Amino acid sequence: MAFPRTYHNLTLLADGTVLATGGGPTTDPVGVDNAVSHAELWSPVTETWSTMASMQKPRLYHSTALLLPDGSVLAAGGGRFCCDYITPTDQPSSEIYSPPYLFKGARPTISSAPATATYGGTIAVQTPDAARIAAVSLIRLGAVTHAFNHNQRFLQLPFTAVSGALNVQTPANANLAPPGYYMLFILDTHGVPSVAAILKLQ
Repeated sequence: MAFPRTYHNLTLLADGTVLATGGGPTTDPVGVDNAVSHAELWSPVTETWSTMASMQKPRLYHSTALLLPDGSVLAAGGGRFCCDYITPTDQPSSEIYSPPYLFKGARPTISSAPATATYGGTIAVQTPDAARIAAVSLIRLGAVTHAFNHNQRFLQLPFTAVSGALNVQTPANANLAPPGYYMLFILDTHGVPSVAAILKLQ
């Protein structure tokens, strides 16, 4: 990484890249003057980090970053937030980060998808863009606090394209994807994700 960080958040994105936001170069939880403003993006293909746009506010201790169903990331908070009052180093605000994949062309569309799925099966995801879909990803809904997202999990799902739909294989078992709610994204040949469908694995 270009910037050493503590108290930062790592967020799995719809295409399997990882976004680092916030943090600072020391373990000072409220050292806003030295906070790292630039986001960084890790590629699992090149195994390298790229420096991205700057945040508007310092995000240190108690900050959060969460992937949203539209493929953007909500970054919020920062500070001690103690004793029912806000200190000068607290950040009672939020901002949205739009990853590069949102600027590469028109999104593919999910027309419909099942609300629930079982392990080791196949689901039909309806889309008018079936012929140009290159990947299907499944990302568990996040639960982030204190610079750690307890729920993050990313899977690429095998699929076949048919007329107007994708036949998508669900994870084989709960070791790969624990039961619960996930975002299902389809991505086109340019890496542009759809707005996610919410799917419950059970």
